[in-house]
Amino acid sequence: MFTRYRLIDSGCEPHRQLDGQYGSLEEAIADAIAWVEPLADAHHPAQLIGVDVATGDGNWRTCRLPAALLCPLLCELPS
Repeated sequence: MFTRYRLIDSGCEPHRQLDGQYGSLEEAIADAIAWVEPLADAHHPAQLIGVDVATGDGNWRTCRLPAALLCPLLCELPS
């Protein structure tokens, strides 16, 4: 048996646009980042994505709460 992961939205529900199962946490996060990157607004609710992991009894348990996957550079660089 292998571990399965799925992406969840800001309401901790299965993500509607990224509705799939992944074989690794890294694969799930990479897919989510690729989907989020084109969104222009860093504070858009779609930026909040979490991850569930399948349990042995067929249920899902949250292993990463929904949070922004990409962080904008907030400080000014010295000139």
